[in-house]
Amino acid sequence: MSANTNYAYTSLANIASGPHARWRRILLIALIPMLCAFVYIALEPSAIPSYKGSQYPYQHNVSIPDGDTSMAAVIKALYEPILHPVAAANFTDDEGQVYRLHGEPRFKQKLGKKVLVLDIDSRPLNKPGQLMDDELVWKGGEGIRALSAGMLSHYTYAMIHGYDYKFVRAPDYEDRWGTWVKVPVMKEALKTHDYILFMDSDVMLHFPHLPLEWLLNYWNLTKETLIMMSLDPDEPQNYDSRGNRYLNTGFVIAQQSERTQEMFKVWAECPDEGRYQGCAKWKLEMFHEQAAFGNYVRYDFDRPEDVKVLPCVEANGAPEAENRGGCKGTFVRHYWVNKGLVSKALSDQVMQYFVPRLHQLYHKSGGDHVVNAKGNYRLQGAEMIELTNEEKQALKNDEGKNQKDEGW
Repeated sequence: MSANTNYAYTSLANIASGPHARWRRILLIALIPMLCAFVYIALEPSAIPSYKGSQYPYQHNVSIPDGDTSMAAVIKALYEPILHPVAAANFTDDEGQVYRLHGEPRFKQKLGKKVLVLDIDSRPLNKPGQLMDDELVWKGGEGIRALSAGMLSHYTYAMIHGYDYKFVRAPDYEDRWGTWVKVPVMKEALKTHDYILFMDSDVMLHFPHLPLEWLLNYWNLTKETLIMMSLDPDEPQNYDSRGNRYLNTGFVIAQQSERTQEMFKVWAECPDEGRYQGCAKWKLEMFHEQAAFGNYVRYDFDRPEDVKVLPCVEANGAPEAENRGGCKGTFVRHYWVNKGLVSKALSDQVMQYFVPRLHQLYHKSGGDHVVNAKGNYRLQGAEMIELTNEEKQALKNDEGKNQKDEGW
């Protein structure tokens, strides 16, 4: 599927600079300590050994293209060796749970720039700790506002997988709540890209090495699918007027088609009540555009593949919300329980990949810096005395005396 040239739209295609162009520098400030180590690992010829049986099989060395020392190149080089294959038959999460494809995968090659990772906001975001401020520091996660951390993770995910990325500062509606702006912007984005991945700023993909193509295969996005969204938790406030649970508009995957354009058009126009009487109440009343979609739009677009409903456990919530209908966010974390956890999640998202690689490097070069004196020597005053064979055996029998477990 390619962009439909009949769509008279150029503005997103022409966004090549602007506020989001500063993000390279902001992300560099946030991650520079780890990147220094990344570069060292990248340039060490045999730093990363095979890591068989692991969720992260480091079977190849990192390599940076000659002459390209940009941050984007470093990030891509860091993750490239551990990217999960697009058409893999299964995926094992960090708890050992195995997720398997059902049938032949539709997507077998990377989609690249056909995918747009999209952030949308109408606020200036230029206060201290916010994304568009001139300076941003980490300070243990306290120096960055949570929602800015979320958008940085979206930007990083796009770089890792070679997708396009745009931040759109949308104009405000005069008569409705700010979250409504996402609907017309998504509609326009689908005129320039085959697929869009939109996330609210408190939403993150938990496994940045897992490509969107694999998730599209797993969730079975067909050629007829217009949109994918997750169920909200099974709670009274999350039901529409017909007794069905709302679909959460904080995480949206949409596929370009004329029917998709029509769906987004009627969705954006819902409060005008030309087609849906009673929809004006959702201009300002919770849950705004989500309630409009849930009460009206999805019942108009009801072909079997039009709207793909994703499980709440996989594409909504976070571990802190597991007691709310099991919505623990296996693949997609939505931190509506505690938005303050987003900056921590950004740190975890990087460190879950960096720490195992640093650990493997430590073991690989252990012969140079690990000295095993225990079991071969004993301490006597200020001296280290080599043990006899009898003393070595006695020491084994007494191992652990006068010690506590690590960290306790």
